[in-house]
Amino acid sequence: MKKPMWAAVIRAWGGPEQLALEQVERPAPPPGWITVRVEACALNHLDIHVRNGLPGVRLELPHVSGGDVVGIVEEATDEAGERLLGSRVLLDPMIGRGILGEHYWGGLAEYVVAPAANAIPLPAGATDPARYAALPIAYGTAQRMLFTRARLQHGESVLLFGATGGVGVACAQLAVRSGARVIACSGSPAKLARLRTLGVAETLDAGAGDIRRRVLDLTDGGADVVVDYQGKDTWPLSLRSARREGRIVTCGATTGYEAITDLRYVWSRQLDILGSNAWRREDLHTVVELVATDALEPAVHAEFALSRAGEAVAELEERRAFGKVVIRAA
Repeated sequence: MKKPMWAAVIRAWGGPEQLALEQVERPAPPPGWITVRVEACALNHLDIHVRNGLPGVRLELPHVSGGDVVGIVEEATDEAGERLLGSRVLLDPMIGRGILGEHYWGGLAEYVVAPAANAIPLPAGATDPARYAALPIAYGTAQRMLFTRARLQHGESVLLFGATGGVGVACAQLAVRSGARVIACSGSPAKLARLRTLGVAETLDAGAGDIRRRVLDLTDGGADVVVDYQGKDTWPLSLRSARREGRIVTCGATTGYEAITDLRYVWSRQLDILGSNAWRREDLHTVVELVATDALEPAVHAEFALSRAGEAVAELEERRAFGKVVIRAA
């Protein structure tokens, strides 16, 4: 007998009007997978890109997005999964070379299926699913980018472009708690004020004057680490804002991939340019432990019921969100 569930369903590529709450058939877990009753699912810009249609990525419709999921394991297909029954888990969105919510149906639904190996059991004290749902894609990416790739150290300075998005806020929080001096750049003065309450040392309005000169003045020659995942619009400025022998790290390019690199800055300042792609399981374990011990409080902008998924996505898409937007499915 088919089991129904409610889900925020994409039936055609395009704008927000293509996302609709519908009753669909609950997916059945294949061997080695589990069924999770979704409690909370955090949104990412990936959800918007998936709905718009990703160039070069073939997805079948209808589709359900949502990669950051916390829920209760209700069904298992093998012994490994059975050990998780009844447990509250965080799902690692990375499934092989695919991502939950992109290549596989995701968590903007009452139920989702995933490999049992992707389930990270949460500690008994993890009573607020939204705190943990906020973590994987944004905080996992930030953890790897800052510490594995850029090797950020206590006392160093880090310049963040696009600092008020999900990954940007995560970078700011993680860098501050590591003892780094954070300089955050954004076009939203109100959001920059929010960052200062999180311990960010300096904030720069992207539309107010010579950013490079202000960074050089604040750092006595440039930032030790520059985080730039905006790409085309800010990349030339990143090259000029890093100190001699500094590091520039990127995990994306929201304003365009074809960024101009003036190689004179690379060789004359002996810069390290580093790429960082997504996260690894150890990154998720690290940020889960930080939240579990109250060493980190993820920035949650707002929570919405699944029935209001369209409104929730609009908060992100129209750039009103500071930090993570979370859907409560239960």
